[in-house]
Formats: sequence, structure tokens, C-alpha cells
Amino acid sequence: MGVNVTDNNQDSLGSETPSGGVTKNYYFFVKRSADILFVIDTSNSMAEEQDLLKNGFPSFTSALNAYSSGTLDWHVAITSTDIATSGSGKQGALVAFQNMPANTYYLDTSISTDQANAAFQASVVLGIGGSADERGIAAARLTAEREFNPSTSRGFIRPDTSFSVIVLSDEDERSSQDPNSADYTAPEAIDLPANFVPAIHALDQVSSIPKTISFHSIVTSTQECLDGPGVSMGTMYMNLSNLTNGIIGDICALKQTYQEQLSSLAAKIVNEAKTYTLPCEKIVENSAEAYEQALGGALVKVPSTFIAPNKIVLQNAPPLGSLIKAKFTCLDGT
Repeated sequence: MGVNVTDNNQDSLGSETPSGGVTKNYYFFVKRSADILFVIDTSNSMAEEQDLLKNGFPSFTSALNAYSSGTLDWHVAITSTDIATSGSGKQGALVAFQNMPANTYYLDTSISTDQANAAFQASVVLGIGGSADERGIAAARLTAEREFNPSTSRGFIRPDTSFSVIVLSDEDERSSQDPNSADYTAPEAIDLPANFVPAIHALDQVSSIPKTISFHSIVTSTQECLDGPGVSMGTMYMNLSNLTNGIIGDICALKQTYQEQLSSLAAKIVNEAKTYTLPCEKIVENSAEAYEQALGGALVKVPSTFIAPNKIVLQNAPPLGSLIKAKFTCLDGT
């Protein structure tokens, strides 16, 4: 999430450091926005879980607004894990929201929170007639392919905005990952956790720097859940969550209507909206610093934390629209 601004300082062009890295400056504007995709398992074991998500959703929007003090510009959309058939919410297509004007494919902050909650709750119960071959990772990828294609985009995914996926499923990607099982179907490249973020970045030709991407999993995540209502362990989903610093939740938390988990997810997403990917594949640990460009040209240091290999998180971020200078040492020579 950033905007290049010309910098006439010597080190903005890169200057070699004794460690062999290059010291760089990068300027961007503070922009707190998030595009959030819910991917819902529609297989025949998911009726109760869809209802629980429906009932718990107001805690999610409430937490988004509370943790951001009402400053997060969010989009929320829905698709399903079913890519075997076509139609609304399938093959990565977005669900049209009920209780909204026709062809509303995402909710946003232009409407009231109560209206957003009502529309989501009226739309998220997708039924249990979907494919038993659940493919939430592939579905999210297909949504991105649709959104980065001008001829099919619904306007849900925006340039320079963080992209967060939340999958709700009691089975893993492609369901059975035991090659000895009669139900085993080998994952394709589009299913593999390691391919997800690079594929989204390759699709995104409009953002100024690579998007901040996270994948969160409300899945069968414990042996206790697997021994109960969980159908199969969500190993591939959890692997992708670990790769993207996402949250791993528990689909078996049935009596809590997922409220605590949804609140935690909202807090994480708000924090991701304060996260900026810098234009370098690998930054020297602790070399990244952030400064606000104040009126008159003065630079005021902004408290920040570094996330390897190339992200910076602004703590107590300055107001929206503030110009930030990030200075860091890049090791990849870009």
C-alpha cells in the first residue's frame, strides 16, 4: 500500500552500505483500507457452522470499527469453496448481497454498520448443496483472477489495499490429503499454499508495491475438534495462514457463535491495514525506520515495527493522507 514520490536526496537512489546492502528511501501516504473475502464451505456438513457465522458477524464489523476508531475503509465479499460448478458464489464468483440494491457484490463503509450486518446475515447462509471437493484456496485465487480482470471485476479488490481471506470449512483443501484414501484427489498448483501469495502479486498489475495479503482459517485445527464435529484437519489452510501471518481459528467453537474469533480476526485485519510492504525482497533486520513528512519539510519519527522480510507496521499511525518516508537497507539490490 504505497505511492512513489520523487525524492531528490542522494540515498533515495540507493547508496551502498558496508554490509553490501543498499540504503533506500521510499515514500507512501497513510491509507487504512482492507478488502475482506469470506470463503464459505457449502458441503453437506456445514449447516450449523454457516448459521453460527451469520449470528456472530456483527461482532466482526463492531470490532473493525472499534479497533480502527472508525477509520478503516473496508470492503466485505462472499464466495464459496465450490469451484466444481458455476453460478453465484461458485468458481470464485462473488455472491450478490440480499437486502441491498441489485448487483451489490460487496459491502463497504458507505452504508451503516446495521445495514451491512443485515445484508451479510441475509446472504451468508449459502446452503449445503455445494461440491464435497472443498477448494477454498483455489476459490480465493479465482476471485482474485476475476477482480484483476477489468471485464469481470466487481470493484471489490482495490489497488494498494490489503487483501484478507477468511475461510470457514470443516474439511481441508481437496478434503482428503491421505494418498491411501479412496477419496484422495491430488492438489493442483492452484490449491497449494506456497503458490497463493505469488499468484496474487502476479495478477496485481495496478498496485504501486506488492499487496499485504493474509489468509485466516476457521477450520478443524485441533485433534479434539477432529474427534468431534470436524471432518478432516485443515492442514493446507493452516499452512497458508502460517505463511501469511494469519489467524488459525477453531470451527468447533460452536457455542460461541464465533464471536471471539471474529473479533480477533478484525483486530488482526485492522493491524494489517497499518502494514506496508516495502519495495525490497529482503530488508536488513532493524534497519527500517519511518518518518512523517510534516509541513515545512520536517521529518518526525513514527514508532514502527518490522516484519521480516520486507514489511513495516506503523504504530499509532499518523492521520490518513499523511506522507511517510521509510528508510531501510535492502539486500537484494532492487
